[in-house]
Amino acid sequence: MIQVNAIHIEEFRGIRELALELDGKPFMICGPNGSGKSGVVDAIDFALTGNIARLSGAGTGLVSVLKHGPHVHRRDNASAAKVALTIRDTASGQTGVLTRNVKTANSFALTPDTPELRAAVERARLHPELTLSRREIIKYVVTEPGTRAQEVQALLKLDRIDQTRKLLMTARNKSSGEFNTAAAELKSAEETMRRHLDLSSLLTTEVTAEINKRRATLGLKPFEAVTIDTELEATADNGAAGPAFAQATAVRDVQALIDALAQPTELQSAVAKLKPLLDELAVDPSIRSALRHRNLVAAGLDLVTDAACPLCDLSWNDIEVLKAHLREKLSRSEAAADLERRILNAADAVRVAIRSIRELATTARPYAVSDGDKELPHRLQVWSEDLSNLGALLSTVDGVIDEQERVTGPLAVPAEITHGLTSLRAGLDAKPDQSATTRAQAFLTVAQERWTRVRLARAGLAKTQAAHTTAKTVYDTYCAVADEALTTLYKTVQDNFGSYYRQINADDESSFNAELEPSAGKLDLSVDFYGIGMFPPAAYHSEGHQDGMGVCLYLALVKQLLGQDFRFAVLDDVVMSVDRNHRRQFCTLLKEAFPEVQFIITTHDEVWARQMQSSGLIGRKSQARFHGWTVDGGPVYEQGGDIWSRIDADLGNDDVPGGAHKLRRYLEAITADIADATGARVAFRGDANYDLGELLAAVKGRHNELLKKAAGAANSWNNAAAKQRVQELKDERAKVIPAQEGESWAINKLVHNNDWAAMGKADFMPVLEASRQFLNLLTCSNSDCGSWVYVVGQPGNEDSLRCGCGTYNLNLRGR
Repeated sequence: MIQVNAIHIEEFRGIRELALELDGKPFMICGPNGSGKSGVVDAIDFALTGNIARLSGAGTGLVSVLKHGPHVHRRDNASAAKVALTIRDTASGQTGVLTRNVKTANSFALTPDTPELRAAVERARLHPELTLSRREIIKYVVTEPGTRAQEVQALLKLDRIDQTRKLLMTARNKSSGEFNTAAAELKSAEETMRRHLDLSSLLTTEVTAEINKRRATLGLKPFEAVTIDTELEATADNGAAGPAFAQATAVRDVQALIDALAQPTELQSAVAKLKPLLDELAVDPSIRSALRHRNLVAAGLDLVTDAACPLCDLSWNDIEVLKAHLREKLSRSEAAADLERRILNAADAVRVAIRSIRELATTARPYAVSDGDKELPHRLQVWSEDLSNLGALLSTVDGVIDEQERVTGPLAVPAEITHGLTSLRAGLDAKPDQSATTRAQAFLTVAQERWTRVRLARAGLAKTQAAHTTAKTVYDTYCAVADEALTTLYKTVQDNFGSYYRQINADDESSFNAELEPSAGKLDLSVDFYGIGMFPPAAYHSEGHQDGMGVCLYLALVKQLLGQDFRFAVLDDVVMSVDRNHRRQFCTLLKEAFPEVQFIITTHDEVWARQMQSSGLIGRKSQARFHGWTVDGGPVYEQGGDIWSRIDADLGNDDVPGGAHKLRRYLEAITADIADATGARVAFRGDANYDLGELLAAVKGRHNELLKKAAGAANSWNNAAAKQRVQELKDERAKVIPAQEGESWAINKLVHNNDWAAMGKADFMPVLEASRQFLNLLTCSNSDCGSWVYVVGQPGNEDSLRCGCGTYNLNLRGR
């Protein structure tokens, strides 16, 4: 995997020109919304993959990298837009420069172009998920099981599992359809055979008896038993083939059709089950629309980042109301999907009943040709084709809805057919009696035709049943094996996910656990809610907690995917909703669980930015501050975030009040963070508007208390080195505190522009130096760390006072 040492951007997105030195370390980009931070994220994404995730996917329409990747002033000159990353291959240690141009986005230049560097770049290209925004993270948490499975398996590069499952499911469903068709054909074939034999069932003894009666008439030897392979047709002694017309059978076939048209019981029952479902749909027609828009709404919900619809740009008063509206649409579409399944199942029963009646019409039509009126065969053909077309339309919900009126009376039998069949029935009855020999020959000939159909139908059913059984067994076995393998895999992910989430929410959800359960293409996620039970993440947890779950699940998934090769990730405003009192723990999580990973983090939250620095996750120089943005100039930024350099710049311009203002604001922010990190006691204010004097006094008091406690611990353990270290810190404090207290009065005076505003630079320098030395007391001396000290342990039971890297580390626990 790679890590980024530097980035240079020209005419790309909202950036005209920008250069940052990252040195392969965790890096923070902080600035207000709209200041151009995401342009850096897009640039890294583009350099590694040749694509920009923000410009692809649902809702992006006609937006493309080629047209909209370059700065707007260079939109007609794509070659001017380029990104260069100085990268290091973490495996070989080699460094090089990766350059990609928007005009030729599918290719890149690499200097030096070594096999090791190219392999590292290719590995990064195959993992676009390493560049992540909140809208991408939350999709792992607040989404449907089927969608979650697809997203998670895609991230873990397991998407072929679901693709194979879908192929096997398609094969199973196809074989199921073929089996059902074969079963319907067998039912129809046996029904025509029973009708011909005038039997209620095709028991071997009864079939044999009916056949032997006719064979006896023809003077033929009786069968011991008629089997499915028995040839039933026979000829008279003179060898002439008997006519294939059996009068009694013809009468029964025509009468069966007349009866089915007069009382279509099976069809009426199927229609009766379908009609309430259509009525349910008619009560709320929007369900049909919801079903059509389901996928679009799901994508839109993932894209919501502010109070405006990402699909139509309509502004809403509140983002939560918008999300609730979209979730309601999804819920309605889920109900619509269920209703769709029920409608199609009921419609299929109607189709089966219609097919049975068409079969009767097909059987009766030859008699209409030979003995009916001249119009009846044509009318039967047209009517039968109409029923066939209706059955085809009933295979989709839209077709069922469009044919709703027809479905209530699906047969729509023309009166001419009813009258024609009645006349045909009477005509068949009135035909002259055939001789016994002729009747027997005709009976056996028709029996042979229908028995052959039964034999072929049974063979077809056996074949399709075997295929369906095999397809179902393969599908079920594959799902069982895949689920078992995924369960084992997800168990590791689940355990890490729960561990990470407990760490950042140790104050109120220390017993949190989660369950990931795969099943046939779905992945259910249930989380503990304060020991009450397991629920979907969106059921009771706040949006802030959901964000935390999303980040933790993402980290667990990427760790599972890359293992020790997880060395780089870009997190674009991913903790925007995480509770502020949990963000410090999140810093600790990233630092302790992923010490080798270079996180590039963007944020607009100053508190979060300071916490990243004070926790030691981000070094003082490993940050860029974006202050604003213009179309012509791009972002206004500075790297390093060194407050002392900015104050020195003010003093260089003789702007002492400006420097004093920056110093005071910095001290207010930093002392608040240090007070929080060390457990300093400050009188509570409901508006959290703490005065600098209060914070300074509390921090100094707590620092003195902790040094005393460290000295006591060192004495109890008789640790000479620790006693010496504590004494050195006390001596340094004794020099710094008086100077700080003697000079801090000037800060407030200068800020308020009163009589002291005329104080010169020389007068202010001692104030500046005293503040710097005071803060140094509470800062790690390791320039690679530079974090503020913090207390490990609970108030009254403190373990140590330390910095992020451990250079500053005082034991507070005595013998």
